[in-house]
Amino acid sequence: MFKKIIGTIVTRVLTAILMLSIVVLNARYLGAEKVGVISLIILAVTIVQLVNNFIGGAALVYLVPRIPLLKLFLPAYVWGIIASILCAAVLYFTHAIPQGYFVHVLILSILHSLFTVNTMILLGKERIKAINILTISQITSLIAIMLLFFLFTGNREVMVYIYAMYVSYLIMFLGSFTLISRYLKRNDLSGMKQVIREILAFGSWAQAANIFQLFNYRLSYYFIENMISKAALGVYSTGVQLAEGVWIIPRSISMVQLSRLSNEKRWDYAVKVTLVFSKVGVLASMVIVGCILLLPVNFFVFVFGPEFSGVKPVIISLAAGIIALSFSILLSAFFSGMGKPIHSAIASGIGLVFTIALSLWLIPVFGIVGAGIAASAAYTAATIYQIVLFVLLAKVKSRDFLIRKDEIRMLVREVRGILAKGSSQ
Repeated sequence: MFKKIIGTIVTRVLTAILMLSIVVLNARYLGAEKVGVISLIILAVTIVQLVNNFIGGAALVYLVPRIPLLKLFLPAYVWGIIASILCAAVLYFTHAIPQGYFVHVLILSILHSLFTVNTMILLGKERIKAINILTISQITSLIAIMLLFFLFTGNREVMVYIYAMYVSYLIMFLGSFTLISRYLKRNDLSGMKQVIREILAFGSWAQAANIFQLFNYRLSYYFIENMISKAALGVYSTGVQLAEGVWIIPRSISMVQLSRLSNEKRWDYAVKVTLVFSKVGVLASMVIVGCILLLPVNFFVFVFGPEFSGVKPVIISLAAGIIALSFSILLSAFFSGMGKPIHSAIASGIGLVFTIALSLWLIPVFGIVGAGIAASAAYTAATIYQIVLFVLLAKVKSRDFLIRKDEIRMLVREVRGILAKGSSQ
């Protein structure tokens, strides 16, 4: 398991570096206002994805070891296409999609939904390495297409990013489908209604948590666009992407944690693993946040351009919440892996209440920094709820959250073993 975690962390670090390259390219070649438009397009695709994930999301990870795969695959694919069409239409009529980009959001949503189904199946099969390779391939192709347009055609429009997304999403879909096709064996499809009920029973709470959490992350985008401007949104979204890069380690750990706990149902094992991983994830996040906060404002101006001088204040306003949510990410994996996603949904719902109330108050007063403060408070409130619940359910004490020498030795031993094995190959 530690080898998978190390591999995933390395992949996430590389992905974060590549994503930073994308942020820099967009900032340099497109400017703040067009970056704001791209943020709204990505947000629209993400909202569609959340609805798709009621059937094609985390529930698949939990059910893949328990139900014949074809019974999960077929309804997930059908729902992915239907959900993409319906949700994209709703977003269009509510003006949540920037004008002129509806068809692109629709096609990208379908591709994203289908390759997400494939990815969840691979995660349920504990094919972590395959997912990591596909992720790197997707991001690399995205950057390559953008560079081709920027450097050789002189095109400086939003469509450059959309064309690159088409190519990268198609690579992700074809690659992931090829990998899962070996598991799609002919099977009796009787009892499909019961299977769908099981998916929804698990997936509804898991997706409620994800929907609430997405709006914790991104509802402020709409507030900023309407209360300030698209250019301000471009600056804020850039700061958010940089700050959220801190979650590389906790998200890497949580992906392996969820996959493992979905296949291993021992309660004491799950509690022990979650405690150890939480300490590592939170400590790593604190170190990374500290390093980012030490960077001067001039650094961000040098990297992104003069329009993005407000990025550093945004990161400062988000810092406390980013660290708190590092803990929440790992606790959410624990609750989902143990078949209790309702608790993550409640936590995210609490956070959403804070997001709405504080954003409407703070954004008009403090601008994009107010949005960061609201987000930070929301993340912290959601995490406090999860910590309290985890303590009550797992019957752990406050001292159990302190890093112990034996845990450090265990982690060092595992990492050394992985590195030694790698060097001998």
